[in-house]
Formats: sequence, structure tokens, C-alpha cells
Amino acid sequence: MVSLSALAGVTAERTRVIFQGSQREASLALVNQNTYPVVVQAWIDDGELESSPDAVAPILPLPPVFRLEPGQQRSLRLLYSGEALAPDRESMYWLNLYEIPPQPREGPGEGETRLTITLRMQMKVIMRPDGLAGSAGDAVRHLKATTAGRGVMMTNPSPYFVSVSSAEARQGQVVVALRPDTLPPFSRRVLEGSEVLAPGAELHFAWLDDDGNAQQAVVVLH
Repeated sequence: MVSLSALAGVTAERTRVIFQGSQREASLALVNQNTYPVVVQAWIDDGELESSPDAVAPILPLPPVFRLEPGQQRSLRLLYSGEALAPDRESMYWLNLYEIPPQPREGPGEGETRLTITLRMQMKVIMRPDGLAGSAGDAVRHLKATTAGRGVMMTNPSPYFVSVSSAEARQGQVVVALRPDTLPPFSRRVLEGSEVLAPGAELHFAWLDDDGNAQQAVVVLH
């Protein structure tokens, strides 16, 4: 049995999938931890919340629809079409897992209502070309942070995505919580806060490594 990280009733062995270089196929183990069977629909998109299984992406999940019995484990295959992607940086897509519970055999009683809840989960799928400078783990060391009104402007000069899971700025006795974000390659993002920050404040943040584990880092604001 694989080590699982919780994603509602259906759980996965890890929180992200990374295609390395010319890799054309990856797999992800899923298990149904509910006490009832579910139908799972899978598709990949560019992260839009309103996307549907009709979304077009260079990665195809197989099977796209399948049933999982209680406690059953199944491997989901992810196939890369070979479509040309940016060779100088990572590209990122999202795997959607739509969990549909069974309908009750009997309808609600008189005066009763019944609510069926479907769950949708998203996981990052990262395409990492060969030959990129440095490594994903070292990308954090190259981040730069500057004051930006009531927030912090973070600059990522690396070809890797950096997922910031939590962040706060410490300025003397003042601690300002910041909204975390994912920093795409060669980009800038503002982590919004509630206080005006000055140069010299420290940005304390957690970022997620390739295994989805949180790592801690500190950057001084300029």
C-alpha cells in the first residue's frame, strides 16, 4: 500500500505529478477511502476553475471515467501527447478528479430533503524539460522580495515553478500575514497583506518541494 495524502474521500499517493525530460507517461495511484463506491471522472486543464472535461491539454488521463469500490486502489495513467512546449522553462497543468457518490436507492421520506455532494480536486502536473539551469530545489535561493504597498513583490528569475504555501512578513514586533501564491518561471507576483511594509523586513515563507513537503525559507525585503 502506498503512502497517501488526503484528497477528500478519494486519496492519492502524492500531491503532484512531474514529467521529467522526454518522459511520455506517468502514473498516479488512487484509493477510495469512502465506505461506499464512487465514480471518478478525470481530466487535465490549465487551471481554470470553470473548466470542464472538454478542456484541451497535451496530457491525457486514462481511464477518463472509472468506478472505485470502497477500499479499492487503482492506477491512473497520464499520457503526454508530445506537443511542443517551452524548452527553457517548466510548464504546468492541473489534473482534475471529480468524485461522484452513488444515488440512494430510496428517495427522501415525506417532508425530508436529500443533498448529494460531488467533490472536485485539483493536482499540479509539471512538465520539466531537460537542460534547465540549476534545480527545482535551488530555485528558492534565487527569489527576490521587495516592498509593494500592503504586500510583497516576489520575483522568480528561475525556470522553475515555486509554490508558496504560506507567508508572513516580520517587521519589528509586527507580523503581517500574506496571501500565498504560485510563482511561475521568470515572473513576478505580489503576495498581498494588510500593512505597509518597509525595506529590511523579513519575509518568512514555506514552499513545497517535488514531493509536496513544506520547506521553510527567509528573505529580507529590499
